[in-house]
Amino acid sequence: MKIRTIILLSIACLGVISCSEEFFEKYPSNQITENTHFQTQGDFDQAVKSCYVKLKSEASWPITIMSYRTDECQVESMSVASRDRYNIDHFSENSSTALLADVWSAWYNGIYRCNDVLDHMKEKDFPMIGQYRGELLFIRSWFYFNLYRTFGVVPIATTVVTPSDSKLVPRCTEEEMFSRLETDLLEAAELLPAQRSAEVARVTRIAAQALLGKVYLTFGQYEKAEKILETALQDPNFGLMGTTEEVFDVKNKMNKEIIFALYYDKSTDHGHDYWFSSATSVKADRYVPRQEFKDLYTEGDNRFDLIDSFREILPNKLYAMKKWDDVYDATYVTSVGNDFPHLRYADLVLMYAEACFRNEDYKTANEYLNKTRTRAGLSYQEYSPTEFLKALADERGKELALEGQRWYDLVRLGLAKEVLGPKGMQNHQVLFPIPLSQIEIINNDKINPLDVGEKQLCQILCAYRIFLPFVGITVSSRESAEFRNGIVKIAATKVSAGVSTGIGDHESKYTGKEDDAVKGDEQFEIDDDRSFETMYKDMSGEGLQPVLNDYVYV
Repeated sequence: MKIRTIILLSIACLGVISCSEEFFEKYPSNQITENTHFQTQGDFDQAVKSCYVKLKSEASWPITIMSYRTDECQVESMSVASRDRYNIDHFSENSSTALLADVWSAWYNGIYRCNDVLDHMKEKDFPMIGQYRGELLFIRSWFYFNLYRTFGVVPIATTVVTPSDSKLVPRCTEEEMFSRLETDLLEAAELLPAQRSAEVARVTRIAAQALLGKVYLTFGQYEKAEKILETALQDPNFGLMGTTEEVFDVKNKMNKEIIFALYYDKSTDHGHDYWFSSATSVKADRYVPRQEFKDLYTEGDNRFDLIDSFREILPNKLYAMKKWDDVYDATYVTSVGNDFPHLRYADLVLMYAEACFRNEDYKTANEYLNKTRTRAGLSYQEYSPTEFLKALADERGKELALEGQRWYDLVRLGLAKEVLGPKGMQNHQVLFPIPLSQIEIINNDKINPLDVGEKQLCQILCAYRIFLPFVGITVSSRESAEFRNGIVKIAATKVSAGVSTGIGDHESKYTGKEDDAVKGDEQFEIDDDRSFETMYKDMSGEGLQPVLNDYVYV
């Protein structure tokens, strides 16, 4: 049975995963150590902030790479530096794409950070301990939700897992992932404050509600989605700005439309390089929106200028997109101060429109879809049920352009293949392949129930016989006698008898070099050790006519 199991699983393992040693890598010891931290409220405050830092370190992934994946922009040519991005853009990535492994490990590293701090919080009683827990549950949920949306069901750990034990963490089910996200975000919403503190980048209650709403939509829990999103929309501390441009004005950071954003401050050396910039006056490189995406905008849409207008920045000869524009001066030559929003009120409004549509409240759905549309300077448009989802996808694309939302939106709305098929997308590519370095399922003892047993093997062989009626099927002596006696009646065309399984044994059998002292390495364990004579008699006794293989393969 051993070799059969290994062979079959090695074929199937691209869809089954387990953890690696990199999953829960502890953050550097020079930041937080066991002996010097986790003693006071200030220690926990520092630890929680380190989890926010991990979020910031991965900002470029959803911003740029996921935009390449969609119709928003493209990587026009491949170089050594852009190879992975080019492949992702052209739907030619595979499990060996290094960038996917980097993202996988980074997100799990963020999860480890959250779990480590949560573990140390147990039995602690500081005034801020509840809020800290809520923040960590939100951040951890953010990582897990992105892992799920990107790779599918993945291993879940809610406590610190050592490198050796991490290999034994099985991937979850759809139900387990949903339950984990729902439970954590509901608790986070209870623990987080309603209003921002002086540290404006910290998440508040509405962030947990908005993310939970997105989770509900993704898992098809539309009634729950409508309810939680309706609650979030009633928060008096947040709302739509006058224009989308105002939302991104660097002088108007963390405004009322920003629900959750990665905060950057160039004056404290925490800024970033420009997102979606251009290095040439022609502005024809990989960062420029595709014409197909620009065509979504209609005349009079004041959001179009945000993605189609660039400003030259001297002396660097850099062209900054208006949506991400900031003063780029000699003092901060490598840093700008734009924040990157992951959740904003406009997203909340459009999610609510989606939930209402799914619950057949078409009037409210159209009302909320038009809130961002009319803000953009366009007339009110009523969409029929058959038109609505495509109109919603287009509206979300225009409003949330280059904010890392469109890929996940198209997948969730079931429109990814329709929109991206011309780019080369196939139906199975709604998920990215699991990084090759993480496929260790064969050695995971906890996932042995996924091994192929006799029942599953019988089903496979019968399927072959039905769909390939003339194919030859050989069943070796690694299977039991009872199984082989049964399978030859319905599917198998050939069985072996008295077979040596040792590599090298065949030479002695067929060349006359008999030497019982020398045995080859066993290829597999024999479960049916009947001799040729016994096999012949048993087959005949079942009413079958044995036909001997009387020729030699050369």
